[in-house]
Amino acid sequence: MVEGNKASIIEERCIYCGHCTQVCPTGAKKVRDGLTRARFTLNRHPGKVYLSLAPSYVSEFGDIHTPSLIAAIKRLGFTGVSETALGAEVVSAKTEQYIGESLGNIHISSACPVIVDYIRKYVPSLVENITPIVSPMIAHAMILRQLYGEDIKVIFAGPCIGKKTESDNFGDLVDVAITFKDLSEWLESEGELPITADPDKSDAVFLPYNSRIGAAYPVEGGMLVGLHKLSKPVHYMAFSGIDVIKNVLSELKPEECSGPMFLELLACSGGCVNGPAKLNSVSIARKRYDIIGKCETGAPIRDFGNLDLSIRFKYDTQENTQNYTEIEIKGALATVGKTTAEDELNCSSCGYDTCRDFAVAMLNRRAEDNMCASYMRKIAHDKATVLLQKIPAGIILVNSDLKVVDMNRNFAAYMGDDLLSVYDLMPGMTGASVNKVCSFEPFFRTAFATGEELRERRITDNGKTWLLSIYNLQPNRQVFGLLQSLNEPGVKKEWILEKAREVIRNHMTTVQKVAGLLGENAAYTDSTLRSIIEAYDQKEAGNKELYHES
Repeated sequence: MVEGNKASIIEERCIYCGHCTQVCPTGAKKVRDGLTRARFTLNRHPGKVYLSLAPSYVSEFGDIHTPSLIAAIKRLGFTGVSETALGAEVVSAKTEQYIGESLGNIHISSACPVIVDYIRKYVPSLVENITPIVSPMIAHAMILRQLYGEDIKVIFAGPCIGKKTESDNFGDLVDVAITFKDLSEWLESEGELPITADPDKSDAVFLPYNSRIGAAYPVEGGMLVGLHKLSKPVHYMAFSGIDVIKNVLSELKPEECSGPMFLELLACSGGCVNGPAKLNSVSIARKRYDIIGKCETGAPIRDFGNLDLSIRFKYDTQENTQNYTEIEIKGALATVGKTTAEDELNCSSCGYDTCRDFAVAMLNRRAEDNMCASYMRKIAHDKATVLLQKIPAGIILVNSDLKVVDMNRNFAAYMGDDLLSVYDLMPGMTGASVNKVCSFEPFFRTAFATGEELRERRITDNGKTWLLSIYNLQPNRQVFGLLQSLNEPGVKKEWILEKAREVIRNHMTTVQKVAGLLGENAAYTDSTLRSIIEAYDQKEAGNKELYHES
């Protein structure tokens, strides 16, 4: 929502995709800090804290040998480090079982918390189609607690911001979620980065063992790799990127599907490897290559089928329940200067997909008219045009091609009745060559060539005398010409007065300099003469004493 020219997040409408933190040019939107809470948990529960490391660590810490990374994390105080991918493998097995037993036609993965929130809030008709299974992070926390005790603490680290709210919702399983950026800063602050030495490999290993196919989850289609063929035919599809997924879900209707399908949906384009809290911007292709290259084939080493991973997702619809009439929407559009279909540019600069969506947001008081770029540009142009016409002098704006960008009527009037007649037919004279409207083209050409401004150059042309000033608006691209006629009594008087003031200022400056020099010279002369007199007096006194002694 934008109110009072300030953007704020409407928490109940947010899906925690993290996009705003990436695009805000001033960095006003920040990812919630998790390090303070993580450090507190570690200090308060020594020997009982485990790190759940998201599988995309391969593409983020790829230049660090895995045993070295594990050892560095343990030196922070963690009892052990384990791969979240182990939870992904259990989720895949449960998902496969659910699809095989379900009678429904559409099944949507629950692995991405951002997508789950998006469907709950904006596509509530498909909430029942989300597979009722917890995410890999939650499943992994369950595995760790089953293996090492219910009293342990679990901290998750990954590239996802949505995991922070998910950990809040499952606080009894995951104590805090931090980002890879948090983890990197933590390691660096403790002097653990850069890591070079290889530790004792018997100690620097993932607990309880390395993941296999679950490590493919961070890339688009990675979950599908771990799903085996069922006895019944299922269409498996993977999509990533919130805009793509909006389109995928917009026309998806279970009753229109002739056979079962499973959709793996990830909010970040390319998958979790492109999450908002990623460490580097290496190409998605390279990250995918690194991830898939690490995956091992085969079934999970242990079976955690006894874990209850079931969950029911609730509706949390945020859609506008008020239906606005066409007249109300057109009225809102008119407030931003859009009165015809051609005015609706749908440029999305306001953050909404269409101008009509923006109009509805204004009606809902979630947006302000100054968010529309084309409207604000028009206002700025209109204000500039009014000021241009009100200035009691000739004004011309010229670009580097020596073409007129804009001109006021006074300038045209100064140039004569013929140009004034053309100006009245084509206000502004935009696009006209400067040499066609006036004889000052050489001065503009020089201004563009040198980048230097021209201040009150006196010019005589056809019996008229002008004062021409040229100022840079955009150096070497656009200049502003100010023309005044010295034939007008008011301008001539002001010019004479200003020149008189300039002469007086120069004269006073010269007098001050001369006075200063004279003063310095007088002081020097006085000082020199005094020293000579004093020396002579001393000499005379010495001679008298010598005479008396004699």
